[in-house]
Amino acid sequence: MRSLPFTITILLAFFVSIGTAQPLSGQAPARDGFFIGFGVGGGSIGFEGDSEREVGAAAYFKIGGALSDKILIGAEGAGWSKEMGEEGVNGTVTSSNLNVVVYVYPDPAGGFFLKGGPGFAMLSAEAKFGDITFSESDNGFGFTLGAGYDIGFGGRFSLTPHADFDYGGFEDSSINLIRFGLGFNWY
Repeated sequence: MRSLPFTITILLAFFVSIGTAQPLSGQAPARDGFFIGFGVGGGSIGFEGDSEREVGAAAYFKIGGALSDKILIGAEGAGWSKEMGEEGVNGTVTSSNLNVVVYVYPDPAGGFFLKGGPGFAMLSAEAKFGDITFSESDNGFGFTLGAGYDIGFGGRFSLTPHADFDYGGFEDSSINLIRFGLGFNWY
């Protein structure tokens, strides 16, 4: 099994190579003023002290504004969830981050971007044993790092494949989440 830093290095190399390629559309979306977007995909979460990873559904929502055609700043909420069950016990594990994120487009005419920013993380779990339900949650420091590519269409819209790394640090533990997905954005 490959280590997490190796996986992140491969992903960043992939997105940097995409970023140096020719634009996928004739025109990148105009990135000025307000932006809003959402996306769905999947992700793999790892818990501190556990070598196993869990795969589940992921989604995000972002909103913000452009400081220039190269730099955007906004708020991004991302979440991951998985339902689990075995031997009469059913449960759901949910991880979410709310971050202030800076998006940097090295070439304003292209679609490649890098992003990152700090924020808050939340981890919650709920287990059901027949009619009895237990739940627990924890809040802490979070941050996100990622890369993507805006495939422009219609002048103000884009489809955006992306890869993100989210971290959540809590009092007694931490999590890391690798997300992949496809977003729809309006600039």
